[in-house]
Amino acid sequence: MNTLEFLGTGAADWNIEERCGFFRRNSCAMLNGEILLDAPFHILDYKEECGRADLFSSLRLVLITHDHPDHVSIDALFALAKEHPVTVACDEALAHQLAGIEGITYLPLSLNTEHAFDGYRITPVLANHDVILTEDMRAVHYIIRTPDGKTLFYGLDGAWFLRPSWQVMLTHRFDLMVFDCTSGIEDDWRIFEHNTIPMLRLLCEEICRRDLLAPCGRLVASHLARTLHADHETTASILQKDNILTAYDGLALTF
Repeated sequence: MNTLEFLGTGAADWNIEERCGFFRRNSCAMLNGEILLDAPFHILDYKEECGRADLFSSLRLVLITHDHPDHVSIDALFALAKEHPVTVACDEALAHQLAGIEGITYLPLSLNTEHAFDGYRITPVLANHDVILTEDMRAVHYIIRTPDGKTLFYGLDGAWFLRPSWQVMLTHRFDLMVFDCTSGIEDDWRIFEHNTIPMLRLLCEEICRRDLLAPCGRLVASHLARTLHADHETTASILQKDNILTAYDGLALTF
């Protein structure tokens, strides 16, 4: 049994200095307490608010999707490394910024290639999000196979899947899939690098049509923009009609 805990579920427009009522931190999730998916500065606030001093005590690997500030903070990585050594997988451009930080080991990952790490099998695929096709800078989604044989897809940020990435996805069957759902506005210009609800609906329909979801598999929406969605309850009600769960900070899913 595996657990994915959402430490943040918001896009870049959630300002922690203006927090009131229902709030989303910048998107981040932790798998089995061992693998952190992105490391925005907001994770330190999550740890403090939850009162869990040992939240990252078992953390071994940090997987960075891309170097936008709502997904990775050098200060947050520095704080994690002060607790105990961690391995960080990221593009080369970010790796250069991490060079010399005590406690951080850089792990290079090749696109569309499965890599082994402490019983996990990790495959990064290129994301359709501010993609810069160079050797040292890129945005990725992650396919993670756990030691007990379950498969997670974590796809933030991004819009329609790029064909080479989709071809890799077709070789897997997923137990849990987390998707970008930045916008609830149908005609939003961000469709070129983020999903809207109608886009996500079409993506999930095709995933189910292709039988990529395991029998008890779950579809989850995350990375919701504060200014592009209604309140959480309204969005959750809309997405539930398509059997898509709307994530919120603190949600923990087992699979």
